[in-house]
Amino acid sequence: MVSTKELAARVKDFLRFSRQERLSLIAAILVTALIFSFRDWGEESFNLIIGMKNLFLLIIIAALTFFFRLACQKTYALSHGYKAEFKLWWLGLGIAAVIGFLSLGRLPLVLIGTVVASFMVRQRLGEFRYGFSHKENALIASWGIFGNLILAVFFAVGVLVFPQSYLFNKGLILNLIMALCSLIPLPQLDGLQIYFGSRALYFIILFSVALTTVLLLTKTKIGLIIAVVLGALVGILAILISSEV
Repeated sequence: MVSTKELAARVKDFLRFSRQERLSLIAAILVTALIFSFRDWGEESFNLIIGMKNLFLLIIIAALTFFFRLACQKTYALSHGYKAEFKLWWLGLGIAAVIGFLSLGRLPLVLIGTVVASFMVRQRLGEFRYGFSHKENALIASWGIFGNLILAVFFAVGVLVFPQSYLFNKGLILNLIMALCSLIPLPQLDGLQIYFGSRALYFIILFSVALTTVLLLTKTKIGLIIAVVLGALVGILAILISSEV
């Protein structure tokens, strides 16, 4: 782990989204927004104005979620001399869209892809054995899930203050579902990188995400407090693990 000043310099110089990443994210954001707003085009009958409003809010939520999640992964990757790039899983995006359509929006999924890390030669100088580390890549992938949980807590606070808010409720659900879907151990998702990088870390995160989901969905103060404490403990554990890499 580099110093704070060095990390700040790396973020300033290298934290970028390539043209391909931006185009992929636009596709992922639009499809995800359509999936999660599928049932929100009018309560009793179709209403174009309400539907477009809800779709617009979902686009904002999905954009914030995806960019924040990837920023977390890219920043952690830079701290260890890696460049993390988002790779869209087109088949997964199609599967999520089909399942969302067939279930009439009752089973929304987020299967957008994963990040692929590559060496940054100069930034890797001095690292232990100068070699590829599956544990480091597992931690890079896991920071995407941590990003989802951080946003989920913020949206949960919003739900607590504004219980009827469409934006906060949808933001909470989307981030929790994305965190859970990301843990599916498939080559195109973050779960497989975490699983092969560290079995212990995988099951700790799986348990934490499942428990956090239950706690935040209670939409109570005590549930939120316990989720925050749990998140802090998992964060400390992740920092301790990363410090040993």
